[in-house]
Amino acid sequence: MSEHLNTKKQHDNFRRGLLTNVSMFALLGYLAISQGATLAASTDDPPTLWIELGGQADRMDDANEILTPAFFSKVPAADLGPMIKAQNAPPFSIGGEGKITFTPHDSRWVLSASVIYGRADSARHTHHQTPYPREIHKYQGSQIPPPPAKQQFGDGQTDLKESHAILDFRAGRDVGLGLFGAGGTSVVSAGVRFAQFVSRSDVSLHARPEYKFGQAHSGTRIEHVFSGTAYVTRVFGYRTYDLARQTNAAALHTRRNAHAIGPSVSWNASLPVAGSGTDMTLTADWGIAGAVLFGRQHTQTHHQTTGYFFSKTGGRFKYQHRHISQYTHVPPDQDRSRTVTIPNIGGFVGTTLKFSDIQFSLGYRADFFFGAMDGGIDTAKKTNVGFYGPFATISVGIGG
Repeated sequence: MSEHLNTKKQHDNFRRGLLTNVSMFALLGYLAISQGATLAASTDDPPTLWIELGGQADRMDDANEILTPAFFSKVPAADLGPMIKAQNAPPFSIGGEGKITFTPHDSRWVLSASVIYGRADSARHTHHQTPYPREIHKYQGSQIPPPPAKQQFGDGQTDLKESHAILDFRAGRDVGLGLFGAGGTSVVSAGVRFAQFVSRSDVSLHARPEYKFGQAHSGTRIEHVFSGTAYVTRVFGYRTYDLARQTNAAALHTRRNAHAIGPSVSWNASLPVAGSGTDMTLTADWGIAGAVLFGRQHTQTHHQTTGYFFSKTGGRFKYQHRHISQYTHVPPDQDRSRTVTIPNIGGFVGTTLKFSDIQFSLGYRADFFFGAMDGGIDTAKKTNVGFYGPFATISVGIGG
């Protein structure tokens, strides 16, 4: 019950925060349009307000601990692979971004507010089954071979989800002073960055790490069969073998999140490489940024392991000895929360095609948050969160 309430509270907080920021962007956009409609500005002046929208496909770095129950030590490598692979984090996240930039006339100051949001979903089912060893066939004789369902196998089923949101509010100044020639910029900014990371995982693992055939037993047995008129003695031959079978299952459920805010600094530069600088310009862009964020991490985990053992031994098949045992291991659930300091560094390179009141940008961006999440299961484990990949944006200028 407490896990459900905590998860619902986190989702409600995220929705309120997202609605607040969307409302802020809508208000700024409305003011910008109103300003552009009412101000009698010269057509030679550049726009004072830029609204930017775009998207990105990021490769994700995520080192959360995976579930490795004790029975993994008995699983053949080929059957172990699917259970590990199924727990790997989603490799990519897809998302969008928005930014509003305001540059007053006859000023080198640049004010901006931006948001980046991404998410990743991964539902996997991986399975491998180990064939019977060849030497088993010598025990079959006249017996019916065991069905394939009794082979060794490894099976992993997972449902993994991740989302992140990063908000920036910055005030900067163009300090280039012609360093990169006409049309070039070099903006140094300071501001506030907010970051939120949320992930959950539901993992189900099944394996038969052991299915062994032991000593073979053969012999004869005598039966007296009534043939209708008299009893007839018949001698039958038999062949049996010892058998040991182990089946295991494990499950893991995690809920993790982190929220942090702190000061940030950045340097963004742009260098014209082609064009007239009035009608159309192609620029090379780059930038670096850093921040120190202060916030909280929260992790909830539950996992359990079950085992089932069966064996039969003995000579005559009618009097074999059977042994069955089973167990269920459920460690205490974990609910950890602590304050954290998260160093953050990032950067980008790209190119922009600029017109008088519209711009198109392509580039590659990376952002790394160190110790951002608690990725442990039974104990806390600091894990880094990183995103890196291509992005594309379009910007529209208003006012002037």
